[in-house]
Amino acid sequence: MIYKKIPYKTGLQILNRFKASDEAKELISEDMSVPDSIDVLKQEELNFDLVQLLAHGLPVRESIWWASLCLDIRISEWSPSQVQCINTAKEWVKSPGEELRRKAELFANRLEQNCGPSWLAQAVFWNGSGSIVSADLPAVLPDPNLYAKAVSGAINHAAALPQWEGTNKYYQQAFSMALSIATGGNGKEVEE
Repeated sequence: MIYKKIPYKTGLQILNRFKASDEAKELISEDMSVPDSIDVLKQEELNFDLVQLLAHGLPVRESIWWASLCLDIRISEWSPSQVQCINTAKEWVKSPGEELRRKAELFANRLEQNCGPSWLAQAVFWNGSGSIVSADLPAVLPDPNLYAKAVSGAINHAAALPQWEGTNKYYQQAFSMALSIATGGNGKEVEE
């Protein structure tokens, strides 16, 4: 499989961008390709690590789009404000701009990073296109990987909370969407 949207040759290049579990570090060898790294994490059901690998491997907009689609899986669980977070993220992916980025910041602050949608809003705010401090202060750009940490938080949080019986199916669907996006698809054509 060729993942044209993931610009890395090896899985270890991506794994080094985040704090992976000891199990994942043991499984991913130095010369293991990205597709093989994805396969081994999937086989071993290291879902947290695989979410992080994909979130850090995909470009910013694709990563945030993926998280939006994952949160849509649980759309019936979200409050109107949480749904607005998801919709704002989708709008930003389609038309990135400072106004939507700052709108996402307001949602993230209002919901206090206590749910998947608030982490998604935080990912939009931390996407790297603008300052993470008040507009009247000198610009401070986020760490380049901060958006991916928030994307991972959004997807993994939504996998577990609110509690439900569908976590395994959720992860399977999430990974299928990510791999669709990685090959140049839009992630929506994946069957439930």
